[in-house]
Amino acid sequence: METIKTLAEIVNDYKGEQLEVNENTTFEDLGFDSLDKVDLMMQVEEKFEVTLGDDLVVTTIGELAAKIDELKK
Repeated sequence: METIKTLAEIVNDYKGEQLEVNENTTFEDLGFDSLDKVDLMMQVEEKFEVTLGDDLVVTTIGELAAKIDELKK
């Protein structure tokens, strides 16, 4: 749950507004295009000190959080 909270902070900083972000929020819901998603993933990698890889396919914040948690173990 802490990972999702941190992801929500990153998303809100990136978008410059307070959005409702939870585990079921999709990147489409957030209005992210492919370039936004790449920029966000770079910020996530830096914040969490993980490497997500170029072939990562996630559609929700929850899926991204699960992948981050998996990589941090």
